[in-house]
Order: sequence, then structure tokens, then C-alpha cells
Amino acid sequence: MSIQTIKVLIVDDEPLAREIISTYIMKIPGLEVVGDCKNALQAFSILSKQQVDIMLLDINMPEINGIEFLKTIKDPPSIIFTTAYSEFAVESYEYNVVDYLLKPISFERFLKAINKTVELLQPLDTDTASQSTIQTTGNENIIFVKSDGKWIKVDISKVWFIEALKDYLRLWTDNSKIIVHSTMKNFEEQFAQVPFFIRVHKSYIINMNYISEIDGNTIRIKDQSITIGNTYKDEISKVFNRFKLL
Repeated sequence: MSIQTIKVLIVDDEPLAREIISTYIMKIPGLEVVGDCKNALQAFSILSKQQVDIMLLDINMPEINGIEFLKTIKDPPSIIFTTAYSEFAVESYEYNVVDYLLKPISFERFLKAINKTVELLQPLDTDTASQSTIQTTGNENIIFVKSDGKWIKVDISKVWFIEALKDYLRLWTDNSKIIVHSTMKNFEEQFAQVPFFIRVHKSYIINMNYISEIDGNTIRIKDQSITIGNTYKDEISKVFNRFKLL
């Protein structure tokens, strides 16, 4: 891994929660706790003074909660939410968080979230950066994407949805979640003529074939809930109305 030390900031108003997370971090080589904050104001002070790669951020805090705090950060680090309240999950993913951990957090689940975040933090090597990460083939439903140094064949008709993670995309399928160094704009340009893909949020493009239900501004695909962004509501309504989804 090319990143020497990953700087981690803990923000949680519960002393025990901060202690548990600190203990977990000490078990993982390459991580360093640069701050242990009980509120957003303390965290803001640290963010303004030094580099932070990952912020483990509690949602339910006094004065300024985690989501409100995240909205104030111009260029936030990679975010992992830690909370005892599952009802914030859908809203939290509007802000491109990497993961969402429900308390009490097991070490195994914590490690999985950290590994996912570290993978996103790893810069591409020169050879990878010089190549396109999405290649089409003669079959309009088949693409090859570069992930973790390998070219992986993907049947796009079996992709549930595409999720934006800063400079990466995560392709959700039945069998895997494939992370690709690319952008939503790149994906939209290459697959503008694929009729079953539609942008529903700045962070989500969905495959309409996998929609199981729509409840207000929430689309359900498999066991995942995706919020319809305000910018896309009118266009989505036009598309759905063509299929008599009223």
C-alpha cells in the first residue's frame, strides 16, 4: 500500500464509544489516531490544522449532529458514520459516506469498513491511471472495468445500481460490489443509450429493471433504499410515467 500512515479522527460524544474505536484502531497497522473529539467544534479545529484521511463520525451528538457537521465541511475526509440509530442510514448516503456502522460495533464489522475506506484512499499507479477504467465490447451489455489492478467482465444488465464515492464508482450486483476509479459523468457518457439506466441522485444511477417499489422519494432495490434527489425528481417522473408508474 502506497499510503504510509492513515490519519484517523474520532468524533463521538460518548467516552466509551471513543475508547472502543481507539482500541480497534490500535489493532490495525498503518492507522494513527490524530484526534479524539467529543463534539463537532473540537473536530473542526483539528480538521483546520492537519490532514485527516478518515473521520469516524457519530450522528446523534448535542448542539451539532454528525450530518449537520458534515454539511459544513468544504472538502471532507472519507467518512464512516457510527451511530445507534438505523433510521439515519438513507439520509447519510446522500453525503457520499463510505460506510455506516451501527452500535454496538464489532471489531470484524469495523475492520471491514476500514478496509473498504483504505481501498478508496489508495492512489492509482501510473499504469492504471493512464488507462480507461471502463471498456466496452461488441456486446452492448458487456463491459470490462478495472478494479484492484484486474480487468473484470461485467454484464451491465445485472448491475442493480451505481454509487458514487468521490472519484470512484461502486457497481452493485448480485454477486459483488465492484469499485472502479471513474466518475458518474464518465459512466453517463459511455452508457447514455442504455435505456434501463437512469440518474436519480447526484450519487446514484439505477437499473430500473431492479426497482421493487417506490415510496415517496425513496426507491427500493433489493435490500437497499435510495433517495431521489430534488434535482432529478421531474425527469424521473417523466420516465416513470411512460411505464405507468404513477
